Amino acid sequence: MKKQDWMDGLKVIYPVMISYVPLGLAGGMVLYDAGFNAVTILAMSLLVFGGAAQFMAASMVSMGASIPAIITMTFFLNLRHLLMSSSMSGFIKKPSLPFTLFFSHTLADESFAINYNQFKNHEWTANKALSINILNYLTWSFSTFIGAIVGSAWVIDTTIINYVLIAMFISLLVSQFVSKLYIFVGLTAGVLAVVFTILLQHTIALVIAAILASFIGYLADEYLITNKKVSIGNEGIDYD
Repeated sequence: MKKQDWMDGLKVIYPVMISYVPLGLAGGMVLYDAGFNAVTILAMSLLVFGGAAQFMAASMVSMGASIPAIITMTFFLNLRHLLMSSSMSGFIKKPSLPFTLFFSHTLADESFAINYNQFKNHEWTANKALSINILNYLTWSFSTFIGAIVGSAWVIDTTIINYVLIAMFISLLVSQFVSKLYIFVGLTAGVLAVVFTILLQHTIALVIAAILASFIGYLADEYLITNKKVSIGNEGIDYD
C-alpha cells in the first residue's frame, strides 16, 4: 500500500476515528468493570472487533452468562458482517485470499458505509478501502486498551457514549445524501422511526422503520427508472 492510499483513507474516515476514541475508552472501562483485564480487552478488540458485541459481552458477563452463550450471541449479532463483506466483492476484483480474510475481519459498520459511498461516487481502490478498515481497527482496539487502563485507575461516567454514537451515525447518514432519492429515504426512515417508537414503545420500532424505508426507497427507485426520470451512465444511476 502506498502513502497516498493511507492519506486518502484518512481524509474520509477521520470523523469516525475521532468518535471511536471516546467510544473505545468507554468500552474498555465497561469491560474492565465486568472483570476483563487490559490485555484481554485488547485481544478481544483485535480478534472480535465488534463494538456492539463487546458491550453485549460485558453486560452478559456481569449477569453471569456462560461463555458458550456469549459466543453464540456474538455470532448472531455479527452475522451482518457477512452481508457487508459480500457486498464489497462487487467493487474489489480478484483479491488474494490473505487480503480477503483481513479486509473482511477489519470491516465494521462505519468503514463499510464510508467505503460503499466512496466506491459508488468516487474513484476508489481496494487498497484505499483497506486503509480505512485498518485505521478504524487500530483506533478502536487501542482506545479500548487505554480505556481499560483508565478504568483501572479512575471511575468515570460513560453517559457521553450516547451522544457520541448519535453524532457519529448522523455524520455517516449525511455522507450518504448523494441524491434527492437518498434524502427522501433518509427522512422517511426518520419519520417512521418516530411514529413506530410512539406506537410500539420498543426499540424494535427502529428495525421496522429501517426495513420499511428501504422497501419504499426500492419502490421509488424502480418507479423513477421505469418512468425514465433517471439516466444510467458509466458511473451508475443519475437522479434528475
